[in-house]
Amino acid sequence: MSHLTILPTVIKDLELLEETLLAEHYLVQRPGLIKAFGQDIFPAELVATDSSGLQMGWRWEADGSLALMLDLGQTKDSIGHKTHLNTILRAYALRSALRSAEGVGFVPSIETTDPIGAERAMC
Repeated sequence: MSHLTILPTVIKDLELLEETLLAEHYLVQRPGLIKAFGQDIFPAELVATDSSGLQMGWRWEADGSLALMLDLGQTKDSIGHKTHLNTILRAYALRSALRSAEGVGFVPSIETTDPIGAERAMC
């Protein structure tokens, strides 16, 4: 019997997910196999393992998103799972936002000169 849990996520960019996990010091395998309770092994598009041995996998869903595959029986600390996931999702969102902002130019709406003659932008 498997304890593997499949959770939907908002993650859609596998390369960005890999970059995020590597920056968070996970060992990443693409593709990989995730081990669940007992002898159960499941294929995953990406498998990440942290220094404690916690293993998480992601697989493609029909809507183009990546679902998280996690054996909640790996550790007795469910709060630890939440902490890991929150860190990964925040880092992924930040990297995604920064990537989206690349190439977007900033044009100030008004230019003024302050009392000592320095130009500055007012938005």
